[in-house]
Amino acid sequence: MPSPKVCTLEHLAEVLGRCQEEIISEWRLQAGKLLSELKLDRPTLTDHMPDIVAEMTRDLALSREGSLSVEHTRGSPPVHGVQRFYDGLDVGEVVAEYNLLRVAFVTVAERHELYVVGEAARIINHRIDEAVRLAVTAFSAQQALIRTEQEEEHLTFIVHDLRTPLNAVSLLVDELRQALGPNERAEVGDLFEVVRRNLQRVEALIKRVLEANVQPSETGSSFQPERRTFELWPLVQRLIGDLRSVWSQSGIEILNEIPRALTVFADAGLISQVFQNLLGNAFKYAARGRVVVSASEDAGTVTCVVRDNGAGIPPEMLDKVFDKLATDPDKEGIGLGLAIVKQIAEAHGGTVSAESTLGSGATFRFSIPTQQAG
Repeated sequence: MPSPKVCTLEHLAEVLGRCQEEIISEWRLQAGKLLSELKLDRPTLTDHMPDIVAEMTRDLALSREGSLSVEHTRGSPPVHGVQRFYDGLDVGEVVAEYNLLRVAFVTVAERHELYVVGEAARIINHRIDEAVRLAVTAFSAQQALIRTEQEEEHLTFIVHDLRTPLNAVSLLVDELRQALGPNERAEVGDLFEVVRRNLQRVEALIKRVLEANVQPSETGSSFQPERRTFELWPLVQRLIGDLRSVWSQSGIEILNEIPRALTVFADAGLISQVFQNLLGNAFKYAARGRVVVSASEDAGTVTCVVRDNGAGIPPEMLDKVFDKLATDPDKEGIGLGLAIVKQIAEAHGGTVSAESTLGSGATFRFSIPTQQAG
């Protein structure tokens, strides 16, 4: 093949203008390799590329740096950038897709024994750089938006999970007050009343935050586990002890049947949240009943189970118990507890499930890998 040669801008524009389909075919060939490496196959997301190529060859024919059309400025590159964010690409990979268009122009020109240099290279690069800027700006804006939503959602989840220990403290204060004799109560004066008022104040603040911030969201998990290996039985036993005032007040018998030697590779704080919410849910339905916590390991997965013999879950609610804002109208709650369970399990690469027979209790399971997938 003869060596490429430098030619006038007009001649290069004429040749490339006739080769637009060839340029797109070359670009698709290279982009297909990139998408394959990234395990993506979304050709429809790049349907705007032929229009950009047409505008670029027109710019070459007019010997000028053109601006992207209104359609591209407001549409395709920004939409492409947002979609690539949801596809899981990083900014560098978004830029790479557009940079392959430079490669396609050069490859096709050299195939026709021409060089893309000087003014021609500047015109082509200007147009591609503008498309990259729009796509990356949209990508980064979406990334920042989702991060903010996830941070706000995580804060809401934390506030929600304060309710269970707060209730436990409130009940414990009542127990302590009842345990004191008349003389001892006189000595402490209004101390218990002051504590009760402050607890009610905190509960009111929590309720206000939740009412203001709880909205359905599809932004994915807001939890980022910090995994380590730890024994599961002590974590659950400590939590049962911390919540004693809650389950004892309802006359519930609670059993921890997790094997003493069972370990998990997970975020201990988040797993504690999961058990807190599952136990809190069981306590609502198992008054004067029994709650059993168990766990087992099989085929690289630890499955944890919280089972109660309470009222059970109505069949029409069973399929949506893990949805945000899904609530039982007969019970107090705002529908976040089990949604948090689902998000934490999925953040660990795990799953959740629920089984129930109305009038015979409910069984909740969550499973997580024994080690982080690599």
